[in-house]
Parts: sequence; structure tokens; C-alpha cells
Amino acid sequence: MMKRWLLPLTTLTLAVLVLVDRIGHLRAGSPVEAADTTVAAGDLATMTEARAARPPREAESTGTPITDRLARLAARQRLARAGNGTYLDSLLATTDSVVRRWPDRGATPLNVTIIEGGVEGYEPRMADFVRQALDAWERADAGVRFALVADTTVADVVVRWIDRFEYDRAGQTDLTWDRLGRVRHAAISLAIRTSGGIPLPEASLLAVAIHETGHAIGLPHSADSTDMMFPATRGASLSFRDRRTAQLLYALPPGPVRDSIDR
Repeated sequence: MMKRWLLPLTTLTLAVLVLVDRIGHLRAGSPVEAADTTVAAGDLATMTEARAARPPREAESTGTPITDRLARLAARQRLARAGNGTYLDSLLATTDSVVRRWPDRGATPLNVTIIEGGVEGYEPRMADFVRQALDAWERADAGVRFALVADTTVADVVVRWIDRFEYDRAGQTDLTWDRLGRVRHAAISLAIRTSGGIPLPEASLLAVAIHETGHAIGLPHSADSTDMMFPATRGASLSFRDRRTAQLLYALPPGPVRDSIDR
């Protein structure tokens, strides 16, 4: 008999708590955002991943809002269900359990500026590799879209070429995001030569472009050599895990997934 009234009572109690939490948010207003953080997201030619700086924590409060805790719980459950089908654990390990991605934009695409030339040996076909990379991630069905623009002042993502990196790498992506994990800007640098001065073959140029574009949308490195996001990949197309990881990343809300009581 107790079981019949216990579930409705629990549901009603939770609903009241959520309502109180919502009213509290309306009275408090929106919090002021912390300064953005810029770090190197990763490279292709080395086996070591550039570590993201630990994002500033949220301001101390008397407790985590109930709705926020429920959202974090749902995110953790979804990550657990994904299992080995994705590699978001790599992202969470380098960002103190913060989901870092572009905020939801609806039908509005990310503006991308491709700065052609600027380095001896550049050829127009290199820009085509970037376009192929953008198309590949669009077709991953994560909800991310791109639009090419000429004006860098309105660009969300800027792509440029350099002659070579000082160390053994072929590309680098620098991301800027806020304390809630929302990416604000991405800058992709692509080398046309190895650190030793040897021109990179077209297959490598395409692989680097796809890999770094993956970083630009927020993806981490994968430990599986069959994935495009493997640090030293030489592939030319996204793997099933690449697509699943991108889809999961953009199905989760940006921000921390670990409950405050776990900190």
C-alpha cells in the first residue's frame, strides 16, 4: 500500500524543488562569465597531446542547483552508455570533466575563413583539402555546419598555412572557450612541410586538415589508430567512432559533467 503513494509523493517533491530552483534563478539573474581560455588543442604528427589548461571553477555557492545536478547526472549516464563507442573520456580527462564544444546555434553555421597563400610552396589545392575536411565533419551528422567567409573579423574558425613547425608536428588548433565549456573561436595552423623541411604529400595534407578540423569542433585525441582523431593518423575518412563521438559531444550540453560533491 505504501508503494502506491510513495512514488507520487516523491515526484511531487522533486517538482516543487525544481520550481523553487527556477524561481531562485529568476531572482538572482544571470551570472557574469569568466574570461575565455585559449590553449593548443592538439597536433597530428606527435604522439603527445597538448594539455588543456584547467578551466576556472564556477563561483562558490551554498549548493548546486537541483536542475543543474540532474543535467550533469543525465550527461554522465549518457557517457556511460556510450562505452567504448566514443573517446570523449580523453576530452574529460584534459578539461577537468568539462564538455567543451561550440554552443548550440540552430541553423546558423560556423563561419570559416581560409587564408590562402602566405608561405612559399603554397598551392590552391591545399585550400580544397580544408573544404573536404569541413564537408567530412558536416556529414558526421553532429549538427555542426560551416560557411566560408572572406572577412576574418566575423570568422569563428580561421585556417592558415605555415612553412613548418619547429617540432615534429604537422598541424595545430588553438581553441578559445569560456568557463562553461562553450567554444568561442578556433585558429587552425597547417604546415606544408615536415619539421625537417620535406614537403608533405597530399594524403598527409588532407589527413591533417580533417584531424585539425575535428579539434576545431571540440574533439579530443583518440587512442585508436583507426580513428581520424588518433594523433598520428594517416587516414582519409572518418571512422564510425569519429562520427559517434562528434554526435555524442553535440548531444551533451557544454559545461561540467562531474557533480560538485565529487570535487
